[in-house]
Amino acid sequence: MGIIMEYTKPPLTFGAQADLLLSRGLQADKAVLVSRLQAVNYYRLSAYLYPFRHESSDNFRENTTLALVWKHYTFDRQLRILVMDSIERIEVAVRTKLAYYFSHRHGAFSYLNKVFFPKLKVEDHKRWLDEMKIEIERSKETFIKHFQTKYGDCHDLPPLWMLCEVMSFGKMLTFLTASMMTYAVL
Repeated sequence: MGIIMEYTKPPLTFGAQADLLLSRGLQADKAVLVSRLQAVNYYRLSAYLYPFRHESSDNFRENTTLALVWKHYTFDRQLRILVMDSIERIEVAVRTKLAYYFSHRHGAFSYLNKVFFPKLKVEDHKRWLDEMKIEIERSKETFIKHFQTKYGDCHDLPPLWMLCEVMSFGKMLTFLTASMMTYAVL
């Protein structure tokens, strides 16, 4: 088994966190450092401080400034925003094309028919549909509520173009990989 060690470090105030970083050689105005720590958790910021540490200790290399570390943090944050924006645009485009081409080729409710999912076992298709029902029940989207009110007596699930807007990305990938959808249209 190994040695059992209990974590006993107490939580530190923002001021104490700043003092600790300053004592390790980080060059910063304490008030600015405290402000940054209040906005960004100590451990999130420590990931950006880590490359500036000496290999043999927790102390920082000479000329390690908060300004330099903050530039790394803000660059990473801005890059993450750009990447997430691009991913969101791709996801919306895939959802749009999936709903459009599949429903035009096979029908608005064709996803209910296992025949269009040759790569899924019957029980997996049923499980996917059950999970779609959960997504619909959980949805707070106005168009879903309207559909349920107007057509819920006849349909447990909405047409594909509505379903595509509330299904998780993972469920959409399952749809794509298991269906007869040709990837050339995407």
